[in-house]
Amino acid sequence: MGEKICSFRGAYNFLSNMSTAVFEWDGRTYRNSEAAFQSAKSLDPEERDQFSTYAGVVAKRAGKRVNLRSDWESVKVGIMREIVRAKFSQNPDLLKKLLDTGDAELVEGNSWHDTFWGVDQTTGEGENYLGKILMEIRAELGGTDYLQKAQEMQQERERVECERKAEIAAGMKKIEEELEALPTYSFQGMEMSTKAFGRVTIKRQEGEYLVFDTPAGEKNFVLPNCILQGFLLPDDQQIVETLKRRAELQKQLKEIRNT
Repeated sequence: MGEKICSFRGAYNFLSNMSTAVFEWDGRTYRNSEAAFQSAKSLDPEERDQFSTYAGVVAKRAGKRVNLRSDWESVKVGIMREIVRAKFSQNPDLLKKLLDTGDAELVEGNSWHDTFWGVDQTTGEGENYLGKILMEIRAELGGTDYLQKAQEMQQERERVECERKAEIAAGMKKIEEELEALPTYSFQGMEMSTKAFGRVTIKRQEGEYLVFDTPAGEKNFVLPNCILQGFLLPDDQQIVETLKRRAELQKQLKEIRNT
């Protein structure tokens, strides 16, 4: 080896676990390698899920509070290797940067005295396991053939995601069109039956509230539940069916928007 890269900052920040790089690993999507690594300290699925949205610094702090798996010390290097492989294999732009380091020695020089994953810049001591893993992955994924394959995989993921978004947009448009086509009703002056008060006449409609008089005084019922749940019973059953369909479509629209 000739050149030696002694710090994963500046132009070489992409080598750091803290750098932003979205990738999937072990059934979850992470924003950086640090979050994936810290999540792996726990075997609790719910505890691990929270790391998907964490930035690197936040993930590192949270990793100190998880229920640490008993075999962590024996598996952590292998897990780091899997994570680094996933990061670079799923991000062709970062893989190209890694390959562009050629045969340079990669050393995570640090000022926080980590002598396991890196090398202490003050003492020059350290095992540099992260640097070694990066060089292993560089050799493993090296070559123009793999880079081309990675780029094609990235393009395919983007195509699938584009199609998914188009399908969602088309589905939403269809639901919105059906909602717009449903008839609307003015309930003021309409007579209805009730379970508790017999026949009533809707005195006025105030937004989602229907107001009517009863022997016990003025009552306010909220739409559409007062009709869908049978508290108010319109003579025209089509009104009930329309409100039911509107509620179903609005629920579908909400679920799609939340995906």
